[in-house]
Parts: sequence; structure tokens; C-alpha cells
Amino acid sequence: MSTAIEGIDRKPLPFHRAVWTLFLVQLSNWRWSWRGMVITGMVAPILTLAAMGVFAKESGGQSVQQVFVGSLTLALLFETQNKVAANFAFMKFNDAFAFYAALPVRPQAFIVATAAAFTLLALPALVCTTLFGVLILGLNVSLSPLAVPVLLAVVLPFVGYGAWLGSRANSPEEAGSLSLLSVLAMVSLGPVAIPAHLLPDFMVWVGWANPAFYASSLLRQVFFGPVGGTTAVYFGVLLGYLLLMWVLSSKRIAGFGGAVES
Repeated sequence: MSTAIEGIDRKPLPFHRAVWTLFLVQLSNWRWSWRGMVITGMVAPILTLAAMGVFAKESGGQSVQQVFVGSLTLALLFETQNKVAANFAFMKFNDAFAFYAALPVRPQAFIVATAAAFTLLALPALVCTTLFGVLILGLNVSLSPLAVPVLLAVVLPFVGYGAWLGSRANSPEEAGSLSLLSVLAMVSLGPVAIPAHLLPDFMVWVGWANPAFYASSLLRQVFFGPVGGTTAVYFGVLLGYLLLMWVLSSKRIAGFGGAVES
């Protein structure tokens, strides 16, 4: 660590202890604002689901399912990528990394703890959007046992992207704008919230390069089936994206208060 005090040997905490400690620290940062954060995180996906679901019903069950998983993807992106980008940008420009530099922990532990904290904070929006879709749109859900690993595969890459984006931004305002723009772009490019047959061919092709497409596809397979070979392929794509974001974000915050590389 770049801010280590000379002459003092600081052995890093065991990884699991570091993750748990940093997880509690991250949650404590939101102890006064988490209610508002959770509520605002529900608004966009639920309104999207309600508005688009009305028109999707006229096109059949598959279209309603697509709108449903697209709204879930939007909820997860808003509550993870968007919030993590803002969190990292805030810490970068308010010298909060200096605090973490004083702790005997690895940057990777901080990323894992951040992912766990924001995944937990995203659960209310995910659950409420799911219940709204099932009850209001009359969807028949058959939840797969793979729901938990798929949820992690969907959330973690976007947490990593949010950390990388926030650490590169020139200001917290820029981080918020870029993150929001990327969320809207990911939901719009390809068959994420809109069925493929309603999109121009070039939009469908663009979707293959959009990680949100694989996220929504995995969610659709988990909620409605079938789970098969494409599930493993899409899972692998998101895993590759996760590894890329892990490497990039780890390099950006290496040394913490030394701090984020400029």
C-alpha cells in the first residue's frame, strides 16, 4: 500500500475477513439514504414494465416475457452499475480512498465487498419488479434452481463495469451521466426489453455485442425456461465480461489512496 507507515509491517487481513469488514463499511455508508435509494431504484423498472406490458399483451406471451426480463435487467443495472459508478466517483474525488489505504486489505476484497453490498441493496427492486410482473401481467413463472448463480452472473459484471467507470470519471457528475447513458444504451440495444421480431435486423445484430442481452436472456431462461445449452454459453459470455471488468477495475483501484490511477 502506498500510504503504509514506514517501519510498520501490516499483514493483510484474511480475504474473507477483509470482504466482510468492507461489506459492512459499504452498507454503513448508505444507512441514512438506503430507503430512498431502494424506492427510486424501483420506479424506472416498474413504470417500464407497466407501460410496455400493456402493449406487449397484444403481441402474445413471449413479448410480455421479454418486457418482464428487460425490466428486471433495467432494475439490476440501475441498482448495481449505476450506483457503484457514483459510489466510486464520490470516493475518488472526496479522498475516501485514503481511508481504505490505511486498512490492510487487498483491492480485490474491496471490489467483492462492494459487489455484495450493492447486490443486497438491489434485491428489493428485483423482488418488487418480479412480483409486479407476475401479479399484474399474469405471468406464469417456473423459477429454475439456477436462479442464484445466474443472478450473480448477471450482477457482478455490471458491478465491475460501474467500478471501472466511476474510477475513470473526471467528476462525480460525469460518472453519473456516463453510467446512466450506458444503462439506457444497454437496455435499448438488441432484444433486451423488446422482442427481436419487433426490432430492425441491425439492432438484433448489435445486441450480440451487448452484455445486457445475455443478462436478459439468462433471466428469461431462469424464469420461463428452457434451461439448456444456450444457458451455459450465455453464462460463459458474462463470465468472460466479468473477468475483463475484474482486471480493469482491480488495476484502477490498486493502491487505493495512492490512489486511483489518473
